[in-house]
Amino acid sequence: MSDALPGPLRQYADRHGLDSASLQAALDWQVLFWSGEQQAADRERWRRWLNADAEHRQAWDAVARMAGTLGTLSPQVARRTLERPSSVGRRRALGALAAVGVGSMLMLAGARGGFWQKAMADYRCARGEQQRFRLEDGSSLILNTASAVSVDFGQDRRRISLAPESEVALDTRSSTLKKAGPLSLALPAALLNVQGAWLTARDLGHGAGTVGVLAGGAQLVTAYPRQAAVTLNAGQQVHFDPDGLSVTPLSRQRALAWTRGVLQADRWRLADFLDELSRYRDGLLYCDDEVADLIVSGAYPLKDTDYVLESLARALPVAIHYRTPWLVRVAAV
Repeated sequence: MSDALPGPLRQYADRHGLDSASLQAALDWQVLFWSGEQQAADRERWRRWLNADAEHRQAWDAVARMAGTLGTLSPQVARRTLERPSSVGRRRALGALAAVGVGSMLMLAGARGGFWQKAMADYRCARGEQQRFRLEDGSSLILNTASAVSVDFGQDRRRISLAPESEVALDTRSSTLKKAGPLSLALPAALLNVQGAWLTARDLGHGAGTVGVLAGGAQLVTAYPRQAAVTLNAGQQVHFDPDGLSVTPLSRQRALAWTRGVLQADRWRLADFLDELSRYRDGLLYCDDEVADLIVSGAYPLKDTDYVLESLARALPVAIHYRTPWLVRVAAV
């Protein structure tokens, strides 16, 4: 699969049997049509490409569905974003927009559970917010941006289910229902058994997740049969995915930073920093490849992501370009 395709599109192509080169070509054609710069000769070349191979038509149909899902915003977004015809960063932006279209189609079709799980959850938090809740058993729950959980407390069970791509901090030390047995925290690809513990948990999507234990202990069982159960003690964190799991020391300050409304970076790549920051704001935030490897460190307030971007412009040789309030490009000065 071509490295030019963003991850969500690679997975979409794999699931639907699309040829990667054809999908990339179809995206490039859509770029041209959205730009408003196509000529009659371009239309003829597109027709010849479309009719040359059944895989071309299949890929074009998929891209057309994405464009339709994005609706009336797509042409405006494309015209403002895709200013430099040779820009790899520009293609990445289109890929991200197309991925939004793919995600929307999948959610509407019921192929993904995250949207509906969050919509139907007992406790949820909007993008860019952190919310605190007291559960009926006395446990304390903090939800991070765009996160949700469902709670099932009965006579002999206590279960909290984390929606896909959600993040929580859970403190069960003040629970008044300890006699009901351990509380279980279910991630999409793992199950935690906890009692009298304080921990953080995040689903990273694609079968991956992280758990950090601040106090007490927990036992983690993943959905992957070849991975043994892991007992975590205070001061430990685990990262797991389909390829394996690893237990490392926990940085308490870093684990709790988001609960204080802070994004803490320690020598992160700018591209990775922007990916994380984008969790806390609506729209599309991306950078050009030439600045992607710049290093970012510091603590940044999540309540004002525009201020964070201004701080980056003061600290790094970058400029922040607002195409619209929800479409932001970070480029070299």
